[in-house]
Amino acid sequence: MLYVRLLLCTSLLVLCGVKYNEACGRPTFRPTVRCGPHGCSYGGQAEWKFSKQNPSEGQCQSLDEAIIKRRDWRATAARHQMSIDGAARKVFVWQTGSDVCHLVGLTGYRCENCLRDSTCLPSVIYALQDDDLSKGKDDIRYNFLIGQDGVIYEGRGWGVVGQHTDGEDDTSIGVAMIGDFNSREPNQASQDALDKLMMCGKAAGELTPDVKLVSSRQMAGQAFYSLLQRCNGLCV
Repeated sequence: MLYVRLLLCTSLLVLCGVKYNEACGRPTFRPTVRCGPHGCSYGGQAEWKFSKQNPSEGQCQSLDEAIIKRRDWRATAARHQMSIDGAARKVFVWQTGSDVCHLVGLTGYRCENCLRDSTCLPSVIYALQDDDLSKGKDDIRYNFLIGQDGVIYEGRGWGVVGQHTDGEDDTSIGVAMIGDFNSREPNQASQDALDKLMMCGKAAGELTPDVKLVSSRQMAGQAFYSLLQRCNGLCV
């Protein structure tokens, strides 16, 4: 019986690939090639329902106070801004990739140290914004960024349309984990920060109660994506 069920689930995923299968407990797959500003998402994207309970009001207030605001990393003023209509329904999770430190002239262990250093990371985020502006973006493309120091950095912020997807920016926010996570997972501090950001976003009404966490191998990196797959997105 178990074998038949597994065979049925596999067949549904392969043939349909677009519906959430409750019996299988698997995330939605879109087995198409989707291309965006970071390249193509080969193998499709996966969605996971983020269903953790909301934290206390005090926890979210503490988180908001701890977020490094745009003024603190000396962001350049946005060229143009648009507001998201209502609460965001999806959170797209990205990695910034291996080239992020090259923007500020760091390589090797100096780069690794910077990604865990709250005094160094603001210069990296400023360089990311400058790079996005040079490519014709209106601002840094993400709504938030998270360093390996476990600190959250405000990009465009809540309620502002980003430039991180093709066609879904006005109903979502983009969160970038700073670093390269193809061969290793983000550390626990940064995973916890993403978890708190999403819970507090729900509590504040910035994210819908049934918000989905969305990513792919291309977006998050192989190691991080594999982690999300193993726990249906609930391990962040």
